[in-house]
Amino acid sequence: MTAINPRHSSFKLAILFALIHSVYPFLTPTTAATISSSFSTTTSYSSSVTSISTPSTDNTLSSALAMSDSSQNQNDNISQGQTIGFIGCGTIASAIATGLLTQQNPDHLIHKVYVTKRSEAKSAALSNRFGQKIVVTEDNQNIVDHSDILFLCVLPQHEESVLKALDIPHDKTLISLIPSRLVFHPPCAINRSRTIMDHCLLCNSTSKLFTLIQNSKLPPSNVYKMICLPAVADLEGTPLLVPTAPSTSNLPSLISTLGGSKDSCIQCENEDIMEAMMVSTCMMGPVYGLLKANRDFLIEKGVPAKDANNVVARQYWGMTKDALVRSQEEGREIDSLDVLIEEQTPGGLNEQTLRNLESAGVMDRYKDAMESVLARIQGKTDGSMMGGK
Repeated sequence: MTAINPRHSSFKLAILFALIHSVYPFLTPTTAATISSSFSTTTSYSSSVTSISTPSTDNTLSSALAMSDSSQNQNDNISQGQTIGFIGCGTIASAIATGLLTQQNPDHLIHKVYVTKRSEAKSAALSNRFGQKIVVTEDNQNIVDHSDILFLCVLPQHEESVLKALDIPHDKTLISLIPSRLVFHPPCAINRSRTIMDHCLLCNSTSKLFTLIQNSKLPPSNVYKMICLPAVADLEGTPLLVPTAPSTSNLPSLISTLGGSKDSCIQCENEDIMEAMMVSTCMMGPVYGLLKANRDFLIEKGVPAKDANNVVARQYWGMTKDALVRSQEEGREIDSLDVLIEEQTPGGLNEQTLRNLESAGVMDRYKDAMESVLARIQGKTDGSMMGGK
């Protein structure tokens, strides 16, 4: 007799199992032994079948149908998608949850999203928007128990206490998005004429993987760090993930849905690479500052404020979109930005403006700013540009 896969034929197996019980007393010992031996190969029901000795048809049918229903419910939960949990519900957590529930990739359906109540405004907004898809709770262990993937989004000073208080099964996946942590100098080192921020040093911008593994007690292969911007709520942006996931893992594919394309998630080989790539996310403020300077210049020249704001935002969006499209062209994955610069008309306005900025040292200062923020990310300095004004 061919073994039946209970995951796909649980109901049929239950009925067949009950029928065999009903005729079992009338079978010859040899036939009964053959049937029992054959059914012992079905893993989900082997213990029940091989223990047949005093059959009761009614009880057996009820038990078999109950097992069938249980198996069917389990399969239904699998087909409904994954359950995601967020311990901490701030801006980034809310953005990721929104993105995951908005994306429509059939391979990454989301069944439920469990979130902590804090911040209450964020969790309430998620609940109002997505209804029964969102479960708000103040019990972190409840989130762990119900989730396949856990996003850790608490303040850095709470990381250790939160993780050590949890019992996380080894089949769960943990992704940390813990932000920067400021550590104060001892009081004796403080010059009271300076501000408090002058006496802060930044430890590692995100927790080290080793610390996360140690505090969570999870296998290293199940622990990740991730960096993204709030734009993932609109399925825009480029999430960074470290370490590189196994080829059999669908995690990078899931995270890529937050960027709106299958390759939007960039996997970093190690934490050093991720920290370097984080510098680009730290250029968001400078880019907005550049746009503002451009807008304010137009307003000073008499352009209506509404028009100035709109034209600057749209023009820079067009430039950025062009850069993205070019970077995805075959053979241009590395030098697309160089090509765009080379395309500027020699002696034209764009080329001259770039050269003016370069000769004034603006690009060098940009590089200095990036080196400084990287040093802060690495916990080496407070991020100030030494010798800067």
